[in-house]
Amino acid sequence: MTNGSHTLDALLEQLQQFSSHSSIDSSLLAIQEDANNHEHINALCQALINEGERHNQSAWAAHMTSSPTAASILGQVLAGLHNGNLLSPQLYPLLEKVEQQLINWFCHLYQHQHGHFTAGATYANLEALWQAREHASHDSTLVYGSHASHFSVAKACQILGLTFQEIDTDEYDRILPSALAEACQQQVPVAIVLTAGTSACGEIDPLTECIQISQQFQCWSHIDAAWGAGLVLLEQYQQLFNAIATADSVTIDPHKAFSQPKPCGVLLYKHPLNPLFSIDANYLEHEPKQTLPGSFGGELFLPLWSSLMFNGVASLRKQMQHRLQQAQSFSNFLAVQPNWWHHQSPTGIICFRPPEDINLDDLVNLGLFSKAKVNNSTVYRCVFASQAARADSLITALAPFC
Repeated sequence: MTNGSHTLDALLEQLQQFSSHSSIDSSLLAIQEDANNHEHINALCQALINEGERHNQSAWAAHMTSSPTAASILGQVLAGLHNGNLLSPQLYPLLEKVEQQLINWFCHLYQHQHGHFTAGATYANLEALWQAREHASHDSTLVYGSHASHFSVAKACQILGLTFQEIDTDEYDRILPSALAEACQQQVPVAIVLTAGTSACGEIDPLTECIQISQQFQCWSHIDAAWGAGLVLLEQYQQLFNAIATADSVTIDPHKAFSQPKPCGVLLYKHPLNPLFSIDANYLEHEPKQTLPGSFGGELFLPLWSSLMFNGVASLRKQMQHRLQQAQSFSNFLAVQPNWWHHQSPTGIICFRPPEDINLDDLVNLGLFSKAKVNNSTVYRCVFASQAARADSLITALAPFC
């Protein structure tokens, strides 16, 4: 029996032990020299599982927290058992083939030529702007985007010594092409960052017009599609992704778009990455890639690979369709409520505002909804990210307030 088999057997034994606990003591144990009481540790493990169950309930639509499948969780276990490092790909040829198979699949889906995995969209956005800065043909330090851009964009600008400048938006926080063109005429930016699925409203910037502006002024166009990328599996959104195909780089977050466990991010780009610095890693047989990730293995992609192998692409498409159907049902309910404002995005987020005398904060505290700002106005936000979330359960919770 191999060491890997021993580890798997030990893991299964531990899972069996802590899943058998009915009474849960969730008080933390001290970190100490010797092992803690196993009974108490098992109880803590079960308490953590119970805590995570809150976003697997039918009346949960607060945030972009999905419900991973058994197949994708198996992929996490595989990654832990493998624990290889693709800085030395010659030692792990099968793992490297799996990685490249997935990157090829993403490139085909989104009509790009190159890509690699990251530990999430924050890293992908940082790396895209890093590439934009290093290969800019002018001396500008400006990055244009909207106030609805994910906060990781402003964070990336701070890290890179760039200045993020907000461009005016419409009533649903979509960037205005006319305002973008005017800003570019005043000063050409290093990059223009567009969003396909804003965090608060779930809306999509006018990509075609804005990318044309970036091409006119010869600046990098980057699309943060961390949330909205899953629409690519639905035929009615192909025109949207034909626009995305013309961007210089695209961020995708499978742990949002495809209901995968964290961490799992992808950065796609049209042109090969040029060297950004000189590398002397003589202890490695292969020169490291000119990318942000250093050591990494299957943890970034084996859950997705396992999910695709066991369930197929059709399962991801059905998940996307289900989420949008639930969003439509919830939107239909809100539409017939007198004096309730609501906005349904194409990505499964619905923002709404009840009459002024109705307060839904208790439902926010329970995790049914969250609060956000759209066009600088506070609204309640309903996010259909989890397969468990059901419109009828949320409607039942809202019924006493209608």
